[in-house]
Amino acid sequence: MNLKNAIVLITVISMITGCKKDAGEITTPTIPTPVVKVKDTIYLLNKMVTNYLLTPSPVTQTETFTYNPARQLIKHVYDYKSYTSNFTTTFTIAYNDGKVSEISSSATKPYPWNKIRYSYFGRDIHVVYNYPAASKDSIVITLNNKDLAEKVQGNGQYYILKYDADGNIENRSQYENKNPAKPTFNNDYTYDKKPSPFWALRNNIYITYQAFNDINTFVNNRTSNNKLELYNYTYNESGYPKQMVTVHSSVAVKKVDYTYTRIIVDK
Repeated sequence: MNLKNAIVLITVISMITGCKKDAGEITTPTIPTPVVKVKDTIYLLNKMVTNYLLTPSPVTQTETFTYNPARQLIKHVYDYKSYTSNFTTTFTIAYNDGKVSEISSSATKPYPWNKIRYSYFGRDIHVVYNYPAASKDSIVITLNNKDLAEKVQGNGQYYILKYDADGNIENRSQYENKNPAKPTFNNDYTYDKKPSPFWALRNNIYITYQAFNDINTFVNNRTSNNKLELYNYTYNESGYPKQMVTVHSSVAVKKVDYTYTRIIVDK
């Protein structure tokens, strides 16, 4: 065999050997790992019906809540019905840069104020009430380093607020401006570990300081205060209250029923 034929034979053998080796291998295709989007469930309160249980005739308050596509509260309607009086008040909420900037009220009977304006200065929030008679009133809310109100200053008095580890108000004290050494009242509060009906609005300044004419936190649900009041709840499958019954001195005095819109979103 000459050199040329030997080279051709070696080349053919190499090709055959390579083909056999390739035929014996199984190539596993690479399957891309699917991206699994984590979902979250948000409950937006759309109706709250309050019935007072000890009144001589039925008294019912129905409150409805309307949201924009960004899930910001834009309307709160309060409807009151009793044997002697029926009226409706509508509150419209406006925003600027994601913060509540103005509240307007319209009612079927005279209401104390027709507009509230909010201005933000560092950790201070200035709240100005406009009344139909053109007079004004104002308060200043001072936030702590967790953006929770630590002081609410009015014209003649102020509140000092303290919080538990979850961000619920656990103590509220009221002081007179002219005598700040001693509180005029002091309340302690306890809470459950379930989400509040207003959990999705827990940072909304209208809900926390204005909507219910009180100072509230809406992380968890208040279960008691030191005024002999207890709050008993029944919950839905996600732990949100379906109903609350207020018990005062062992007597049920008020019942509140909640209904929600359930929204599934990407986390």
